[in-house]
This record gives sequence, structure tokens and C-alpha cells, in this order.
Amino acid sequence: MGRQLSGTAVRRGGGRGPVFDLRPVGHRPGHRAWSGGYGAGSALRGGRDGRTVGVVPVRQSALPLRFPERAMSPRPASAAGPGEPPPQARAGPVRPADPRATVAELAGELGTTARAGDPLDAFLAAAGMLQAAEDRLAGGRTVPGRLVRHLREGGGSGGGPVGAAFDRTAAALAARAPALRPAALWTRLVADAVDDLAALVLRPAPLPSALYRRLDRLAARLTGTPVLRRVLGSAVRRPPSCFCGFDQYPDDLAELARRFDAARPLPADLPLLVVGVRTSGSYLGPLLAAALRQAGHRAVTAATVRPGQAVLAGRERELAWLLAAGGQALVVDEPPVTGGSPARVATGLCARGFPAGAVSVLVAVAREAPALPPHLVVALPEPDWRVRRLTAPDALEALVRRSVPGAADWPRVEVGPVRSPGRGLHRSAPVTGHPAGGPPVPLRVETVGLGALGRRAADYAALLPGLVPEVLAIEGGLMIRRELPTGVPALTEADPAEAAETVPAEAAARYVAARQRVLAVGVDRSGRPAGRGAVREEAGRLFAPLFGRAATVLRPLLADPVARRLTRAARPYLVDGRTSAGRWTGRDGRWVKTDWAEGAFGPLDLASYDAAWDLAGLAGSPAALEPPERADRADRAAEVRPAYERLTGERIGAARWCLARLVRAGHGGADGPAERNARRRELSQAVQEFLAEEYLAGLPAAGPRDGPGAGWCVLEVDGVLETDPLGFPAGSPLGMLALRALRAHGFRPLLATGRSLPELRDRCRAYGLAGGAAEYGAVAHLPGREPLPVADRDGAEVRALVGQSADLAVDPLARWTTRVSRRQPDGRYTGLDGRTAGRIAAATGTMPIAGEQQSDFLPPGAGKVAGVRALLAELGDPGAVPVFAVGGGPADLELLQWARHGAAPAQAPAELRAVARFSASPYQAGLAQAVAGLLGHRPGGCARCRPPRPSPAGRALLALLAVPEAGRAGRPARLAELAYRAAWLASAGEQRGAGEREAGERGAGERGGG
Repeated sequence: MGRQLSGTAVRRGGGRGPVFDLRPVGHRPGHRAWSGGYGAGSALRGGRDGRTVGVVPVRQSALPLRFPERAMSPRPASAAGPGEPPPQARAGPVRPADPRATVAELAGELGTTARAGDPLDAFLAAAGMLQAAEDRLAGGRTVPGRLVRHLREGGGSGGGPVGAAFDRTAAALAARAPALRPAALWTRLVADAVDDLAALVLRPAPLPSALYRRLDRLAARLTGTPVLRRVLGSAVRRPPSCFCGFDQYPDDLAELARRFDAARPLPADLPLLVVGVRTSGSYLGPLLAAALRQAGHRAVTAATVRPGQAVLAGRERELAWLLAAGGQALVVDEPPVTGGSPARVATGLCARGFPAGAVSVLVAVAREAPALPPHLVVALPEPDWRVRRLTAPDALEALVRRSVPGAADWPRVEVGPVRSPGRGLHRSAPVTGHPAGGPPVPLRVETVGLGALGRRAADYAALLPGLVPEVLAIEGGLMIRRELPTGVPALTEADPAEAAETVPAEAAARYVAARQRVLAVGVDRSGRPAGRGAVREEAGRLFAPLFGRAATVLRPLLADPVARRLTRAARPYLVDGRTSAGRWTGRDGRWVKTDWAEGAFGPLDLASYDAAWDLAGLAGSPAALEPPERADRADRAAEVRPAYERLTGERIGAARWCLARLVRAGHGGADGPAERNARRRELSQAVQEFLAEEYLAGLPAAGPRDGPGAGWCVLEVDGVLETDPLGFPAGSPLGMLALRALRAHGFRPLLATGRSLPELRDRCRAYGLAGGAAEYGAVAHLPGREPLPVADRDGAEVRALVGQSADLAVDPLARWTTRVSRRQPDGRYTGLDGRTAGRIAAATGTMPIAGEQQSDFLPPGAGKVAGVRALLAELGDPGAVPVFAVGGGPADLELLQWARHGAAPAQAPAELRAVARFSASPYQAGLAQAVAGLLGHRPGGCARCRPPRPSPAGRALLALLAVPEAGRAGRPARLAELAYRAAWLASAGEQRGAGEREAGERGAGERGGG
């Protein structure tokens, strides 16, 4: 077993067999080179002059950074710890680097940190290089690797034994490929350097000159070898959640190693394989391995892997040696939610030959430890994390007194309660200083991450003065900043309605514009590496249901190219990522963003470099969660887009805006009935407003006193104007074209739907309609007026009865009727069975209407005809009869019979044939055919009703939305149209963007390679 280093075998962790001794002077017997053995008080031959340097312990936190300089007197250089750059070297705002740095850029950063003698930052840079390089080699540089990645993303058979077999094949090919073999060798050398640096991070010491020279040679070898630059230079690091979003410290790994030894005592010579679950495992794994070596284990090997990939793929001899020696495997990961990722890796280790009892899982946990039988789980509960000691009241008081000018003389420092969102996420505590004879000084101490990963919070703040709180100091992953203005409550995500009322669109747009200007980067890297939580990937997955069982094949070919093009940033910058209305506060016209550094790189955040992503965060959340009577606030929330365009001159197209809002609304969030309905409503609003902008632009909005025009038309929503194959109600091009044609030719469309009043209000606002009847006619809506109840009573009695059953959910938006769903064990929502629905109807005196995903209960007096009659009377045309009506369900029977001309799409039930003319096509295509029969030509077929010409991006998104509008029979033609639009858009985008990307990468590489 061994690693190949210029033809010389270098053994990891004390394996047997003759090898050349390449260990540096001072290496302690029984330890691999630079793997631990340098304790406090020991000596090693280090400095460039060859003298023996004493090892002096330094604090993990000894990297002070103070902003702004005018508010902080710089600390003398003598106050810096060993190997620490003087504080003055970090003074002043510096344009920060992209946290998703390439291997080439990280190589330059590694050289800089090594020259500064900074083991922590050098370790973070080297571990990032290792993660990016290993992901590149394992994730698609060969055909099998690309196939495995595609099958996994598409939900195919790329996981499990099949995926592991592909991984081993891909690794074997990589080991033999002329272009990849040098890259694999260089990556192994980086892994050795990461192990060496991990030992120094755990037991701080000056960076040995021999290690510094090795790091310098590694960086020079990358930049000086064309094949390495081509294969690995552009590979992108993914910021690690462990030291970025979670409050983990290297000391936590040492404690996990101690607890493992206590739970499972093993001989010192027994081989141990530490497997880090990437991304965080690229950092945690080497640290745990170093901690085990320092605890006395003499045969420790480290590796990293993605869940589902084969462990030690391509290193079969090393694996065979571990198994023959009876080795143990230790899986380490960031704090888990369910333990699924480490469990998959543990299962993969068993598939590679390790006995189940020889595989252990070591994790820090924020709640209870996951149960993963038959594997041993060694957990570090959150109360025992290092951060708990660092954020204890006395520790925070000491931090403030030594870091804030004049604080050492304050008579009293008051530390408030420390709070965290949970799951080990960043902790925060208010601190108030009480100077003698002066007003109180409100501060806040927050955890922000380690080393360079945490300092970016101060870097960003220095570039955004006045827009974010003033940062005073950073030390050991703790940031001290000014507290928010006194008396101004910090709004939360639970109060979006209040936030929407108080946060002006102009202020939010100004912040995004400033951030784009000062945090600009050369290239959009959100899609690299693939499969790692990018906005463009989520956008592609959003449309996967359109393709049914063929999604694994068709989505990458048809939906992903459109998503990539529409989410690519025209002016890439380091986005905020968390811009919802509850994250702002202000007073007297001055608004401040309360968190500004974590949202684009946190464990649950999506990657983007586009201003549309930040703007969509503010525009989306208020409208979906606000009370129904305040829905008009959505208009003010939507003002953020034009405000940004006025400030920057950059136009955000309708398709780009729609897709950003769709992904923002569909990503994350709770899964209760209220949240589920809110998400569906917000997703629908994004499509409604996009279609209205593309098709209804230029048409005057209908007013309540305009009169009937050519005649009133009544349209159903579900199955006629909209369908829901995407999991939420969405219109389509043909549906909007039909609506445009009716309005352009003087008809007055109204809506009659079973959906709730807030949902009807959304559509009337987006489509410019005079009104409609909601909840099966139980209530009528006219824009700008109070709701007009038609039913004898509301649905309170049904809701009270249904609330007694834990497995039944009620639509919180419906008030006059009651929409009830049953949540199935697999998470799906279905309608009620006939017996349950009948029992509820009999007990409440309501009429049930069965649906696939819900059952509706109508109170006495409800009905679409009754609702439309009341609406027409309020519109000043009592007694009018609609000229035209289109419905698609049994509840539309009376409406179609009442109208002069009734029509129904092809999928409507047969019972409507007696009162309606059926179209040849279903859904929106059937609506368009019915409107063509009324007008005498197809919608859009004359100059009067022809819509504006969409942009290429708009046509591509419209082609996606058009896939389901004509049912199964019309799908092939629409897929062909989508293929043409996707290919054209991808080709045009590549031609236009190739030069920009090349220039951006070249500039980034020059900055990184230095």
C-alpha cells in the first residue's frame, strides 16, 4: 500500500513494508510526516536560517481583524500571535475573493497564507483545493462519471451498487488516462499537505519552512503544468458548511476522537480509515485523522467521498490492505438532520468489504444523535461544542473588553441571551457596554465562521458602509458589530406582512445595486460543480414533472439548457441570498440589512450570482403569507424590480424574473398545510405575472364601470385557463392568447372558480379582469372593493369538525367554502373517501364536491351562477346573461346551461355534453378552440389580438409552459418546439457569453495565481 510520489512509495499512517524515508528532521517515530507529533514545548528544525524554533501554543482565535480602521486603534505588531500577520496587514476594505474559488485561485491563496505563516488559512485553502480536485476527478471527466452523475440527478439507477460500480470504473479509467493520471497524483500530494496542516491546526505551531516549501512547490506545479491547469485549474471549491454555516471548531474533532477511543478502545497499530463526507468531510476528515494520530493511533488513513460514491475508488490495493489487517472505518460529517448522508457512506463501506461492526459514524449533533444500527454512532452534543464555551457570558465580556476601544475601562458590560436558529447554525448575543458618564453602547457578537471563511463578513461590511451594520472586530470566528438602532425591532421571517409594509422597494433595490457594484466577480460559477445546489439546477428540476417518466432523459436536454440560460448572471456578483422582507430594519429613512454574508454560501442556500435572485427574495415572500384582506401589498413588493432597473440601467427580463421567483418560492420552507398553500400561491403568481407581461401588455385593464362591451364571458380556472402538472396551478401560452383575444375584441372576461378568494384576487390583478366569483360562487370579488358574500354562511362549522382529525388538512385561504385534504403517509395530499365526505356533509348541511387532491364542502346558497349574477349586478349590468362560458367540471353544469354559448375542453366529463360544445383538444388548447369558434379566427390571428413578440428567453420559457396545454396528443409537437427553442437559446447564449466567461476566468486566474 502506498502513495506514488515521483516513483517513491510514501506510506500513510504507519503501514508495513520498506519505503524511502522522506520525513523531515525532527519527525517523531511512529508518526507519518508532519502528521502530528509537534506538541507544545517540542522543538523542530524550521526557520529559513536553519535554527531550531521553539513551538509556542497560539490561540485558535489569534487572527484579529478590525473594521473600520478609524473606529479601532490598530494593535501593535508585537501583539500578534506566532505565525500571525500583523493586524495592520488586514486594515482597510479589500475587495474579497469569491468563496467559490477555483483550484488555481486557491493555490495562490495557499502561497499567500503559507508565506504569512498562517496554518489555519493555509489548511482551509488546501482542503478546498482537495475537495474541488477530488470532485472534479470523481464527477465527470470521464464518460462513466458523467453518466453516473446524470442518472443520480434524474432519479435513475445511478446510485447503489450500479453507481458504485460506475465509480470504480471511472476511477480506474482516470488512473490510466494520460491527462488524468498527473492530476490524480497531484491531488494525492495535496491530500498529504492537508493532513500535515491539520496537525498544526489542532496543535498550533509556526508553519515549518519545509512544509512551506512543499506548499509552494505544489502551487507552482499546478500553475506550471498545462495538463494540471486544464484538468484541475478551473475546478471550484464549495464553501464547507462545517466552518462556514455551522459553528464547528477544530477542537470538536479532537473531542470526537477522544470519545471514540472511550467508546471503542483499539490497539494503537490497528489501521483506521477516516472517511469524510464531502464537502465538509474534506476539512473534518483530515482534522479527525490528525486528532487520532495525536491520540496515539499509528496507522490512520484519510479519504473523502460523496454519498453514493465508492470509497477508495481506484485504490484497490490500499483497500485490500486495510481489510486484510482488520481495519476500522470512521465516517465523519457535518451536523446531520436525519443522518442519511453518513448512513449512505457507511453502507457503501460495508459494500466494499468492511464488516458492519467495524464501521462507526462520528458527528457533532445539534439535537439527538441519529440512530444508525448496526453502526456505532459517536456524537458530540451541542452543549459540548467548543462554540458554547466561546460564547459563554464571561467569554463574550472578555472578548468585548479586549477588542473594542475603551471597553476595558467600562464599569459594566451586560451580555444578553445567546440565540441560534438551531441545528448548530450561527449564534448571536446582544452586548451592551456601560461607559462611565456616557450613554450605553449597544453591540452584538455573532459567530461567522473560521479564518478567511468568517472574515468575509467584515470584508463585505467594509465595502457596504451604511447599508449593513458597522463591524468592529473579528476574532476566532466571533464578530463584534454595532447593534441595530435602539427602539427598532428586528423583523423576523414570521412577520413578512409587517416587513412588506415597512421596507421600501427603493431601499432594497439600492442595497442590491450597491452590492452588485462593490462585490462584482468575473464569472458566474453557480453551476460548478454540477449537482451542488445551484439555482439553475433547481430551476431545471422544477420543470421535470412536465416530462413524466421520460424526465431523466428529457429534462437535461430540454429544460436544463433553458434554466441555465435564464439564470446566468449578466453582471455576476457575490449575492446576499437572504433578502426576504424580515431581514431589514431601519429608522428615519435609513435602512440596514441585518445579515449580509452567509445567504449565498450556507448549508441550505442555493448558489447564484444574479441580481434577480436577490430581488426575488424581497418580492416574493410577503404576498404569499399575508392576510387575504391585505393582498394589495404584493404590488408594492413587486416594485423592487423596476426600482433596481432605474438605479442600474440593467433590465431584468420577464422570463428571468419569473424563473428567479419560481425557484425562490419553491426552495425550502416548512411543509405544513399553510406553508404548502402559500408556496403554491406564490409559484402561481410568478407564472401569472410572467404570462400577463408577455401576452396582455398594451391592453387596458377592465374597470368595474366599463359596461359589458361585446358581452360578458365567464371562464373556469382549473382545467380551462390553468393546469397543474408542475405541482401548482399555472397558465400556458394558448390560455393567455385566448384571454388576450377576448379582451382585444371587446369581450369582458370574468372568472368563476372553486379556488379561494385570495387566489381569485391574484388572477384578476395579474390579468386585468373586472372581477370573478370565488369558492364556487360563495363570494364575489371586484377589484378595490370589499368581498361580496353570496352564500348563506361561511365554512367555519366544517373547519371546526375537520380540525378534530389529525390526518386532515384545511386550505387556510378558503373562508366561505372548506377545502379539505388527507395527508397520506408518503406525503401526498388526496381528497376524502366518499364515506368520510358524506359524514361531514350530513353533519354540517353542506354539499361535497370530490376532487383528486381535495374535497370541497359548499354551504347553502353557493353556486357559480349565483355568484356571477351577484357580480354582474355589482358591475351595473343586472339581469345580464353571459354570451360565452367555458367550464371543465360537474360544478360548471349550471353555468354552461345558463350562458348563451357554452363550451368545454375535451377532457371535461360527458355529463356536460348536453349543455356545452366540446372542443377537440383538452385544457388550454380546448379553450383556444372555443374562443376561435366565437371570434371566427384563431386567437392571435389578426392584427387586433396579435400579442407582442416575446424575447428569445421569453419564447423558451413559454415553450416549457406550453408542454401540457394540449394533453398527451399535443405533447410531441410542443416538445419539438421546446427542443428548437432550447437549442437556439443555448447556441446564442454560448456565442455571446464565451468571451465574457473567458475574460472573467482569465482575470480571476491572474488574481489567484499571483
